[in-house]
Amino acid sequence: MPAHLPSTKGGAIEFRRCPLIASVFFILFICSPIATQCLAQSLAFTKITTGAAGTNTGNSQGASWIDYDNDGLLDLFVSNVGTVSNFLYRNTGNGTLSRVSTGSLAIDRFSNSGNCWADVDNDGDLDVFASGSAPSFYLNNGDGEFTRQVNSTAFGITDLRSWACAWADYDQDSFVDLVLTHPRGFLGTPQISNLLFKNNQDGTFTNIQSTPITMGLAPYTVPSWSDFDLDGDMDLFIGSGPASSSRGPDFLYKNLLSESGSATFERIDEGPIATTVRDGQVINWIDYDNDGDLDAFITNWGGNLGGGLADELYRNDVGTFTRITSQSLVNDNFVSLASVWGDFDNDTDLDVFIADGSGGRTNRFFLNNGDGTFSRLNISPFNSDINVSWGATAGDYDNDGDLDLYVANAQNGSANFLYRNDLGNSNNWIKIKLIGTLSNRSAIGARVRIQTSEGEQVIHQLREVSSQNSFNGHNSLVVHAGLGAASLIDSLHIEWPSGETEKYTDVDANQFLVITELESLGRVSTARHSIEPESFTLHQNYPNPFTESTLLRYSLPQDMHTRLTVYNALGQQVTTLIDDYMPAGLHEVSFEARSLPNGLYLYRLQMQNQVLYKTMLLLR
Repeated sequence: MPAHLPSTKGGAIEFRRCPLIASVFFILFICSPIATQCLAQSLAFTKITTGAAGTNTGNSQGASWIDYDNDGLLDLFVSNVGTVSNFLYRNTGNGTLSRVSTGSLAIDRFSNSGNCWADVDNDGDLDVFASGSAPSFYLNNGDGEFTRQVNSTAFGITDLRSWACAWADYDQDSFVDLVLTHPRGFLGTPQISNLLFKNNQDGTFTNIQSTPITMGLAPYTVPSWSDFDLDGDMDLFIGSGPASSSRGPDFLYKNLLSESGSATFERIDEGPIATTVRDGQVINWIDYDNDGDLDAFITNWGGNLGGGLADELYRNDVGTFTRITSQSLVNDNFVSLASVWGDFDNDTDLDVFIADGSGGRTNRFFLNNGDGTFSRLNISPFNSDINVSWGATAGDYDNDGDLDLYVANAQNGSANFLYRNDLGNSNNWIKIKLIGTLSNRSAIGARVRIQTSEGEQVIHQLREVSSQNSFNGHNSLVVHAGLGAASLIDSLHIEWPSGETEKYTDVDANQFLVITELESLGRVSTARHSIEPESFTLHQNYPNPFTESTLLRYSLPQDMHTRLTVYNALGQQVTTLIDDYMPAGLHEVSFEARSLPNGLYLYRLQMQNQVLYKTMLLLR
């Protein structure tokens, strides 16, 4: 059964009084172009200046909200550069973050600039790679402790110097892979290229060198994986980040897996996103206009270019990207690093917090007006807190249904900013933790589509799970969406990285759902469930690797003759599992391999004139 978390706010506004906590409250009136009258929205943040998370000082460049101990509460990890160890905070409930002072992850001092989290070994808990001048990879032991892996053993090489990292299953084998970006001129000599590692599914990785991602040297900044073209595979985007008196284009790589059946990449070299010269830091793919596709937002640093550059917003118009230039969000020159997108007021559209790394200007918060425009909220604490802010992360750490903020400050010896969101409206919400089975366990790359209704207005929202969507860190992997006045989700559609799709209807608002891929059938008591094949799909086998038998699944949108065949690594046919006229729907068949030798096998699905194939690994 999914966990349910009741809302603690109701419709009342709660005021807290404490001499050590700076509280702020403001009311903003927004006129929607769709509505016939103005809607009053109230948004309140409380800056926490007590406790470890609000007072610890260091040189922090990246942060992530994560639930590393699987207790349903968001914990916090902060990367520190210099001689200060990283910060690991365990959430003990009631909004309390206690700093962990034991274990290698909490006490090692390796000058880490960034971090990215995922269940790398698919064992049910989150592991972490910490990038920097002395990068480290930690496996979660499952008991609240972590074990640092030897780089030469896990990755086959020792020099992993990197600015930032990101996990995603780019080859769709059910295990997340890793990309590391190397910023030429920022991490000493010798200069090295970016690094791409394929997960071998046994705790080791293969260094993939024959790809444009790892060719050439540049001042690369932050990588982010996203299926921007919604074709079912993860594409990669890396900021250019010259951080000098020059500019350069960003690096965009399209994954050709869905087109060719092979997880190879080609650089995109046309279109405004790919060709505009900038000082790009991180690109976020988000659906800010709720039209069902992914738009792009790019932060620019430009500290050596007249004190900053304007950030960039591109609206996706059915595959054509239009640059938006008519509002302050993208007109004002700032020194921008992290951008954190989330529905902070739970009104069904995405707002954005932008970290300013200049050290002389405040961070910025923009509220989505619901008509494709944004309004800056120039209020405390955002108009008074000034630091060299690099990373930022959003997550509901106090479990009250709204998104809280944490900001990593890179000014030596300064405290970071912890902002608790004390939203004062009655808007509803939903939180969803996804657990992959055919997909990678963390469901990185999964997309969630939410449809609600307010009167005659139908509202669509899209979220994508990411392990790098800020600057040197990421937001919580738990999907959050505001629902406005809707108390019921008409349709909750999950598009898993494996290609599976699941649909729930009539889902109650204000709850925390835990949904496991395909195993949630009938387990969400407040929803009706169906699986709807929309195309010819060959899914990754599960388990993979396997020891004796494994399940092969495929989906047919209509009745047709189907042939499913298995081959060994030499291309020799091993067996034919299906050769028959099959009905539309999801099908699965067991492949028994007890008499076969260890090794790589290929399974091939032929349907009329279309052929799909995937690989699987037999290990004993």
